[in-house]
Parts: sequence; structure tokens; C-alpha cells
Amino acid sequence: MRVFRIRAPRAEDPGIGTRFDKPVDRLVGADGRFLVERAGARSGLSGAFIRLVTMPAWGFLLTLVIGYVLINLLFACLYQLVGVEGIGNASLTSGVERWLSALEMSVQTITTIGFGYLYPKSHAVWAVAAVEGMLGILSFSLTAAVLYARFAKPKADLAWSPEAIIAPFRDGWSLQLRVANRRSTLLMEVEARLLLVMADVDEQGERLNYYNLPLQLDRVNFLPLSWTIVHPIGPESALAGLSLQDLTERRAELILILKGIDEGYMGQVFTRHSYRYDEITWGARFARAFSSRGGRLRLDLQKLGETSPVEAPSNLPG
Repeated sequence: MRVFRIRAPRAEDPGIGTRFDKPVDRLVGADGRFLVERAGARSGLSGAFIRLVTMPAWGFLLTLVIGYVLINLLFACLYQLVGVEGIGNASLTSGVERWLSALEMSVQTITTIGFGYLYPKSHAVWAVAAVEGMLGILSFSLTAAVLYARFAKPKADLAWSPEAIIAPFRDGWSLQLRVANRRSTLLMEVEARLLLVMADVDEQGERLNYYNLPLQLDRVNFLPLSWTIVHPIGPESALAGLSLQDLTERRAELILILKGIDEGYMGQVFTRHSYRYDEITWGARFARAFSSRGGRLRLDLQKLGETSPVEAPSNLPG
């Protein structure tokens, strides 16, 4: 890797680090999550609760279904162990029927809806049913708490252009990316900060350097439509003089940080997004993503990343 000299001042390490034993492929995923594996981290009940609150919706639903099935299978085995004969109206004609009766007894007990045509009639079955009923109350209470935390937690739901672009801007060039709100609720007082991360080689070897990319507009009062975030590339820009090959060799990564107030939650929301060097289109122009129909504005999220090619210099001016 070549030694690069950049006139733009380096930004302070935002808390990620500058030197690692091996090259880092990417710091932030496209979903805004930092790509960090935690080895030896303590879990416990509080850690499990946080994971349930923060995991994707499909993962949460899958965890609920698997947990519900496993608990019922476990207690069905316990009813089998203490004797299905202790369950009133249980079918004892075959092994399959005995198993189904035990499973049905577990399902109606854990949901705490009360006993139906199956009911405990021995002390052992009563003891198992008492434990399962308590576990059912705790499980559904925990599920309700997680659901409330997931829905009540302020969070943004933004649509991003799939790629950042090097585009004409006024009499020069710029780095641009686009964002829009997926929800019908309004985002207000939205602020943006764009950070460039590059692997540079200096006298001490390879290190990650961070550069703030000043924006043409870093704050908007309202975000009802799309917002094209623009970094003009001038002599003081960290991108000045670079080519797409330079960004690739230096494993460049753009990290965009947004914060604003969502009127639906009436609270502040934070979000991040990342573009890697292979997610930057060199020489393009964004198409218009909104129009006017019947006197009303219409935003087409499908056109958020639509571009048209333009001829760009091999090296950015500066």
C-alpha cells in the first residue's frame, strides 16, 4: 500500500480504534450495526432481555415460537414421567394417545386459561401443573414487557440509496447519498454527520484514520421528502485528488450518523448507515424521487437510488 498524504485534518478517533492486528474489512454494517463479536461477554437475564428487544422482528418471533414449543414438549415429558393416569379424561389407549394427552395438558396449563376436559387428579400432576402455571405467568409477562419495549423504543425507519455517488455539484464535484423517511410520521430537526474512514500507511505502519466530511447542508427542519446529503469536494476535502482505486486500496468506508425528533414517538431517534468503497458509484447523478400529482407531493421510495451515469474524472479535483 502506498503512503498517502492528505491535507485535510484527521478527526479524533470516535471510539472505534486506529490499529488492529489484522486488516478490518468493514466497521459498520449496511443496517447501521457495528460489526463486533464479543467473546467472553457475560449474559444473564438482563442481557437476554436486551437481545430480545434489539434483535430483528423475525428473530424475535422465531424465538417465541421455538421457546413455546420447547417448553410444552418439556412439560409433556414431565407429565409422562409422573404418569398420564393422573390426568383426568386422558386417553390411555396407546402410547401416541398418552403423549397427545400429556401435550394437551401442558398447552392448556402454560396458557393459564384454566383446566378444560383435562385436569389434574393426582398430587404429582398437580405439582407439575403448579410449576408450569407459574412459568406460564412469568413467560407471558416477559413477552409483554419485551413487546412493549420493542414498540415503545424510539427508532427511525429510513430508506437509503443503495450506493453513494460521485456527482457533479455546481462547478465541481461532490460525494452524495440520499435518505428518506419510510413512515408517514414526520422527522423534525434532523442533523447529519458524515465520517470517512480509510486505512493509511505512515511511518508506524497501517492505521485507520478518520476524517470529517463537511456537508453542504448538515441540518434540515423537516424531512417529509427525500434528502440528498452532499459533501462538496474541494482542496480541503479528504477526498481531494483521490481515485476509485485509491478508495479501494485504502478500504474506504463512509459512516453517516443521523439524529432527529420523530413526531410519532415525540422523542429523539438516532441511526447510522455505512457505505463501503465498493458501494460508491463513480460518476452518476440522482434522479428525482418525488413529483407533484393532483396538487399534492408524491415520494417514490423505489426511485431513491435511481441514477443516471455521467462522465467523471479519474482523480477528484483538489
